[in-house]
Amino acid sequence: MEIDIEGFDPLAENGLPNGLEQKIAEEAIRREVLNVLKSYTGYFDLFSELLQNSLDALDHRKRISPNFQPKIWIDIDLSENKVRVTDNGCGMNLEQFKYCFRPNVSFKLRRESRGHKGVGATFIAYGFSCVRLITKRDGTVIAGELNNGRRWAEDSSDSFARPKFNLISDSHNELSSEESGTSVEVYIESAQRPQLTWMQATNAEQWLDLLRIKTPLGGVYLSAANRDINVRYQVRVTDLSGGRTEIVKDNVDYYYPHEIPDIKKTKSIKEIEKKIDTVKGDPATRFQRLPDDYRRLDAVWEVWNSSEILNERIFTRNLDEEQLILLQKHEVSIYGCFLSSAKTWTTFQKDTLRVRQNAALLRGGLQLASDFMPQGDLSVIPLTSTIGYQNNTHLVIHLRDGNPDMGRKVFQPEIKALAEELSRRAVDIFKGYLALMREDTGAPTGVSARDLWDFVNAQLSHRRDKPLALRVDDRVVSLLSEPQSEQDVIALFHELVGMGVLSGYGFLATTESERYDGIFVTQYNDPMHIYSEDRALGVAENSERRESKPYVLEFKYGSDALVDDVAKEKKYQADIDLLICWEIGAKTRREYDVSAFLIGDEGSVRQFFGATHALYQSREKRMEVICLQDLVSYLNDSDSELARQKHFYGGGQ
Repeated sequence: MEIDIEGFDPLAENGLPNGLEQKIAEEAIRREVLNVLKSYTGYFDLFSELLQNSLDALDHRKRISPNFQPKIWIDIDLSENKVRVTDNGCGMNLEQFKYCFRPNVSFKLRRESRGHKGVGATFIAYGFSCVRLITKRDGTVIAGELNNGRRWAEDSSDSFARPKFNLISDSHNELSSEESGTSVEVYIESAQRPQLTWMQATNAEQWLDLLRIKTPLGGVYLSAANRDINVRYQVRVTDLSGGRTEIVKDNVDYYYPHEIPDIKKTKSIKEIEKKIDTVKGDPATRFQRLPDDYRRLDAVWEVWNSSEILNERIFTRNLDEEQLILLQKHEVSIYGCFLSSAKTWTTFQKDTLRVRQNAALLRGGLQLASDFMPQGDLSVIPLTSTIGYQNNTHLVIHLRDGNPDMGRKVFQPEIKALAEELSRRAVDIFKGYLALMREDTGAPTGVSARDLWDFVNAQLSHRRDKPLALRVDDRVVSLLSEPQSEQDVIALFHELVGMGVLSGYGFLATTESERYDGIFVTQYNDPMHIYSEDRALGVAENSERRESKPYVLEFKYGSDALVDDVAKEKKYQADIDLLICWEIGAKTRREYDVSAFLIGDEGSVRQFFGATHALYQSREKRMEVICLQDLVSYLNDSDSELARQKHFYGGGQ
C-alpha cells in the first residue's frame, strides 16, 4: 500500500501564537534552517548524516528482530553527482516521514543512537537541489521528493517557494524484497558540496576506504566490545564514463592505522609487555633480549578502555577531579598508533587510497569520536616537547554521549581539554617503546608487497631513469643507479672513501643498535687533503694534522629525517658532527641556514673532507653535511653543479 503525501510541507507553521504574522514565521523557520546548513562545512558531512541515520535504523530493528541481516546499500554516481543510501532498518511511519526533515525533531532515543539532535535530516533536505525519500514499514510504502531546498533556504528575493513533497513512484529494488527500510537519494548541484569527483576516487574499493575513515561506516566501537556491528555494506560506484564497480563487505569499522597494508611489522603494547614478562633480567636487559619479531617495528599500537585509563598512572597524573569524573561519565576509551615514519601517511594515500594528495585523510593527529563514530576533523596533538611525534602518532579518543555541536565538529571545552591531556599522555607511553621501532631513514617508502619479479623490474626501471654513472679517473662506482634508501647512501659513501674520492677518514664503529650511526676520526697529514683552488674538496689550512678526537656520524637518505629525529629528541643536534645524506630537504632549509661549500672559496673553512654544506643556526655552525647527490653531480660536471649551487643557495654563510 502507498500513501499519498503530495503537497505536504514539512516546515508548515503549526500552532502559531495568536497575532504572529505568517511572513515573520516563514522567515524565522528559514533562518533556523540556514543556521543548520551553515554548521555543515565538511566534504563528508552528507555521507555521515545518511549513514548515521541508516545505522540507527538498523539498531532499532535489531532490538525488535535480532536475527535479521542488517544491510546498507551505498550508491555513488560521479556522472550525475548524486548519492543514495538505502538500509533495511525499521523504516518510518507517516508521522515520522512528514516531520523528519523539520529542524530539532528527532524520533531517536538519545543514549542508544548515534544522532539525536534532529538537524542532520534538515541538512539533507534543504542543503541540496533535490532529495528523494522512500520508506517502507508494515507493508506500507511512502515515497516523496523535495526540490530546490537549498535555493529556497538561501533565497533573499522570494523567487523560490518553500519546498513541498511531490509524490513519486516506488521503484527501489532493494526495498521491494525487504520487510522494512528507508532509501534517501540526494542530487548535488555543481555549486554545492561535495563535488564527488574532487576526491579523485573512481571505484567502489576506494570509496569504501574513504567512508571507513571519515564517516560512521567506519564505526568506533572501542567502548562497546559486545556491540553487534555485523552490517553488510554494498558500495556501488558509477564513474564519469558510466563504468560501474561494486564491493560487498561485512563487519566494517574504522580504518585503524596499524591495519595499513604497507605496515608489515607491528605489535600492540600488550603483546610486547606479555613477551617481556617471559624474558629474564633487569628491565633494560629484557628489552634488549626481545626476539627479532619484536624489534625494528613499523608501528606500535594499543587500545585502552576506561578502567585501564583510570588505572594507568601516566594517564591520570595530571587530571583533576572534574576530569576524572568526565572520564568515567563518558566511558572514555583510547586507540593509539605510533609509526616509525610519518611518510607512511603519504605512501598510504598515494598507493593504497590513490586519491587526491592534498586531502590528508589519515595522518598523525587527534581524532575525537562519540557514539561510535568519528566526529569532525583531526586536530594537532598539543605536545610541548618532542613535537615531531605529532606527525607519527594517530589517536582516537572515543566518548559515549559526547554531545558535539549540531555540525558534529566542536565538543564542549572541558571535553576537548580532557582529550588533549590524554593524547599527550598516550604519546608519553609510546615513547617508552622507541628502542623497538625501525629507524626513520628519510627515504620514500614504496609498496613493500611487490613480488620478486616486480621488484627486479622496478630496479631496472630505476637504473634506466636515474643512473648514477659516476667515473673517477679510470674507475666506475659500482652502485649503478641513484640511492633509494639509507643503505644505498652508506654503500656509496664508503665506496667513495675506498676509491680515495673522500680521504682522511678512519672509522671506529658503525651500528644500527646505538643512538647514532657511527664514530670516526680524521687525519689530514697529506698536503692533498688541504683545500686549494685545485683541491676544492679539501679541508681548512688549519685543520688538525694528527689523528683527531672521535666524531659522531649520521646517515640518512634525506636530511629532513634527521630534523625530525632532533625534534622528537631521538637524536641530539649538539652530538652530531657530520651528516651523510643523498638529498637536502625543504624542512632542513627552513630549520637551518644552509651554506654551500662548493661555491667560491667557501670550502676553505671545511672541517671534513668532501663536505658539501654546513648547517647554521643563529650564525653558529651546527654540523657539516656531505650531500652525495650534489657531490656526484659536482664530480660529473663541476661547472653545471657550481651554477646550480649558486642559483639554489646564493652566497655563503
